This record gives sequence, C-alpha cells and structure tokens, in this order.
Amino acid sequence: MTRASRLASVTLKAGAVRRVAGRYPFGHTGDIAEAAPGITPGDVVEVRAPDGAVIGRGYFNTGGATPLRMLTWGREDINLDFYRSRVRAALARREGRITGTDGVRVLYAEADGLPGVIADRFGDVLGVQLRNAGAERHRDLILRALREETGAPSAFERSDTGERRREGLELRTGVLWGEVPERVTFHEDDLTLHFNPFDAQKTGFFLDQRDNRRLMRSLAAPGEGFLDVYSYTGGFSLHAARAGAKPVALDKDEKALGVLEREARENGVSVGVRWGDALETLTALEREKRSFGAAVLDPPTLAKRKEDVPRAKRIFTDGAARALRMLRPGGHLLVSTCAHYIRVDDLLDAARVAAGEAECDAEVVAVTYQPADHPHLLSVPESLYLKSLLLRKEG
Repeated sequence: MTRASRLASVTLKAGAVRRVAGRYPFGHTGDIAEAAPGITPGDVVEVRAPDGAVIGRGYFNTGGATPLRMLTWGREDINLDFYRSRVRAALARREGRITGTDGVRVLYAEADGLPGVIADRFGDVLGVQLRNAGAERHRDLILRALREETGAPSAFERSDTGERRREGLELRTGVLWGEVPERVTFHEDDLTLHFNPFDAQKTGFFLDQRDNRRLMRSLAAPGEGFLDVYSYTGGFSLHAARAGAKPVALDKDEKALGVLEREARENGVSVGVRWGDALETLTALEREKRSFGAAVLDPPTLAKRKEDVPRAKRIFTDGAARALRMLRPGGHLLVSTCAHYIRVDDLLDAARVAAGEAECDAEVVAVTYQPADHPHLLSVPESLYLKSLLLRKEG
C-alpha cells in the first residue's frame, strides 16, 4: 500500500543522518531539514539524506513531540505482511525465554520494530496500546496482524496515554474483539492474578517487575516481615506471602490496596496494608519500631524529564534511609526505578546517602534490569528504563 513512487519524502539534516542511519528510530524536530508538502499526521514517508540517498521509511507527524519514527531501514512496503512479520519476529524473540507465566509483553514498541505499539498477553486476553499517529493510522492492519499471529481470542485497548494527546489524538479504550471479562485472569508461578482491564494502570499489570518479584520472593524468610513500599496491587507482597513472609504493603491508592486484599484472599495468603503517603507511612512504621527481613522501594515514575532527577533522588534517599533503619542486619532492600532518566549511578548515589543517614553500611548484591519480554536494544537507549539495586544491610 505504500510503494516507493507514492511516498512523500522527509529529508534529514546532515548531523542527524549517521544517528538515524545507525538504527536510532527517532527523528526529532531539530533533525528535520525538509518535509514534502501535504503530509498528514501518521503518513509513512521515505526518509532521505541531504544528498537524496534513501535511509528508510517511517511514520511522520510534523505536530508530534517526535515527528519521525522509523519503521524500516530498507524500502519495504508498510502493509499487512510487514506488520505480521514484525509480530512474528517479536514472538520468536520471546520463545523459551519467558517461563512460569502466561502474562507476557508481546510487543514493546521501538524495541520490537513497531513504534508506538504495546501489546501484553494475559492468558487468552490481549491488551493493546497505540500511542502515535502512525500506529493509529494503521490500526486496522496492526490489530489484524496481532489477532492473526497471536491467536488471542479476545483483546482490549488502553490507548489512553499522554503520548497520544501530544500526538493530537483522542484517547481510546474498549473491547477490540472477542469477549473481554470484567476481571482478566493470568498466572505468575503459583499465584493466580486478576485485574480490571479498564480500571488498571497501563495495559493491566506491571509485567516488567516479574523477575524482581521472584528475586525478592527467594529472599523473603518465613515468619519475617516484608515491606512493600509503593505496592500498587501488591505483586511483591503476594509473592512474599506465598513464601511464608508477613508482608506490609504501603500505597496511597486505596482502590489498589482493596484489590490486593482480595487477591490475597483468593490466593489463600495474608497481606497487611497501610494506606497513605509512602514517606509519612514509613515514618509511622519506624515509630512503631517495626522490623523487616526484606523490603522493596518501587515508586512510580518520578522523573519524566532530566530536570526531575535531583528531586527523585531525594525521594529515593528518604525512602531507602527509612527502610534501611527498619531492616534487620543481613536483610535485603530492592530499590527500583522505571524512569528512563534515572541512571543506575543515580540510584547508587541515593542509596549511598541513605545508608549514611541510616547509620549503616550496605553491600550492592546485584543490579537488575527489565525482563526479556521488554527487550533493550543498543540502538534504542530509551528502551532501557527499569533499573534496580539489590542491597544487603551490613550488621
């Protein structure tokens, strides 16, 4: 549907050619030298160097925060076969690498060669986000490719992100095909988990913390306290409880804590919950002289811009210091961030200051990243976002 002779051209500035030709998928406003007239938001365009050489093809939206989003570094037609091949490649990339669960990220946008497309599978149900004008223009082809290649009997849409607003798009949610239940069910190891597809965050559940949940479960001792700060619906708490620990989940989202309590009952485990501001509640727990064998500090995105990083580091420091003071010697603390702009070094700095404020030392046991169904490509630095430190409190 998009033959070379019919595609409008966008020409890059000389300084952007090497970066984009090197498979960096974003062309920012300052990278564009010229765009042919008449391009409508989301059109597929031919991307060229100043000398006219073809670099590849991508979506273009002159009014978008990121105008150019590369699809291919060849001259492939962007049609149903293209989308099907990308979905097949994404499924093959995950084959055999994700085990013990039927909750898997199927498509991770640029890291799977499909800018702006997120798809998560929960059992028989697919959750989909289309985040930019190009994906929206091609929604029928993308959804057909997903339906045919995954074989999912039902799917829902959660295209209600701020990125769509920045692209000039309306927010969209609803059933895409099949019968989507009010509570979607999936499994993670020996836990049965549920969420409301139209009332949960993202596409339903934070699949990216799966490996860290398993890690912390392995460190949760039977009968010991387990502290889950910024718990949301308590995936860490449920795993710790299954290991025999006594979790306390902290969050300011009362509805999420209610979901956690129901999930705990249905899985036959016990989880204590505390509603309120995380730092204030941590201070209250300190006053109560609570003690824990393991803790997780996993706040929502605290740095959506580089300018937010110093404030975010202070929040990590304050939270980690309080958690460390309540950890027994030898106990473990996981400090995690989902913010692209916060680096591992930022977490280390915050943790170092926190240990000083807690008047203890701590060993860095491990640095972990997002799981294999959220691939990190070297050519797409933005695809690395989840970073975590596992600390062990010294005696």
